[in-house]
Amino acid sequence: MTQKKVLAVFGATGQQGGSVINQLLSTPAELLPNTSKFKLRALTHRSLPISSSTISLEQWHQLTNSPQPANTASCTSTIQVVSKVDFHTASSLLPALENVHTAFVMTTPSFSPSLNSPKNNSDDKEFLAVQNIVSAALSQKVNTIIFSTLPNITELSSGKYTSVTPFDDKARARSYIWSLQPQIRSAFVSLGFFMSNWLTQDFLAPKYDEETQSWVMRLHVCGQTGIPLIDAGRDTGKFVAAILESMDRRWGKEGDHGRGKTVVAAEGVYTLDGIAEAFSRHTKQRVRYEQVTEREFREESLKGFPESLKDVLVEGYKSLEEFGHVGTETEASVEEGKKLVRECGLGGLVSLEEFLAKERYVLGEGSKSKQWGP
Repeated sequence: MTQKKVLAVFGATGQQGGSVINQLLSTPAELLPNTSKFKLRALTHRSLPISSSTISLEQWHQLTNSPQPANTASCTSTIQVVSKVDFHTASSLLPALENVHTAFVMTTPSFSPSLNSPKNNSDDKEFLAVQNIVSAALSQKVNTIIFSTLPNITELSSGKYTSVTPFDDKARARSYIWSLQPQIRSAFVSLGFFMSNWLTQDFLAPKYDEETQSWVMRLHVCGQTGIPLIDAGRDTGKFVAAILESMDRRWGKEGDHGRGKTVVAAEGVYTLDGIAEAFSRHTKQRVRYEQVTEREFREESLKGFPESLKDVLVEGYKSLEEFGHVGTETEASVEEGKKLVRECGLGGLVSLEEFLAKERYVLGEGSKSKQWGP
């Protein structure tokens, strides 16, 4: 019997990594014949209460409080788990990536000014983390990296908006990984805005307005601004599974070391007016969107935020309004990503209204954490 290759999943107890693991555990082998040849290794920076590095699937789902799929035909009965992985320490990363064939890599955004920003020359933690991971991957002869990236806002806006460092640094990391041909293969997934942001980020959530007796969402951009949305906790895995399954066919055989492309991952592009309407339909109450001035957004909606984070949010949404998420081709890119998922037979994606229903969303209930696990 051929020994299975190891697929390492970073951020395994978060929305993205957890979705990847659960998707691969729940998809029948006949739908993903190539991907089903992998065995999973869950990597997390968290300390987990386990006594063994290999646990049963039942233990995994109990540990992460994640839903246990009815169908586990695509995988073995166990999963490898490596906890307390430090992205900045070779002694932690090297054993985590030992004997790994493919790694899904996601890193935590850094909201400090970028190395490339004229405003500050401080080191960027996220980019350095990516360099450390890739260095360890090269040392361990990892064949393929699938990296969760974002568009470069400085380039997209032709230098108009330079403060959206969480996006720019992921894009810079993508370029770095991409440059390593033929040493390592790569493909990239660029997620839209998380639907859960409206549950976890208070400035986005509808606020009750006594004067109009309605719930109001307020940003400093027009209501027709389009935002690609994804239920990251449920659907990230569908896009990554589709990339894994079709990589040789679409991006070149292993021996070719073909350069990967970026798959934009979202269920659809929603206008801000449309987002408010979805909340209204779900809650059966009046929810509307209202554009405010940039000063009002900065001083009222973002009150108490660090100035550097205010810059990120102000410029990030302005770039969306003027240039789109990935430019004028945003909607076409979203449709292309959805087509890839459909071609692999991975089912439909969660719409915003479906997400609100699944989360049992109630107006005014406050922010929720979307991190899995204890």
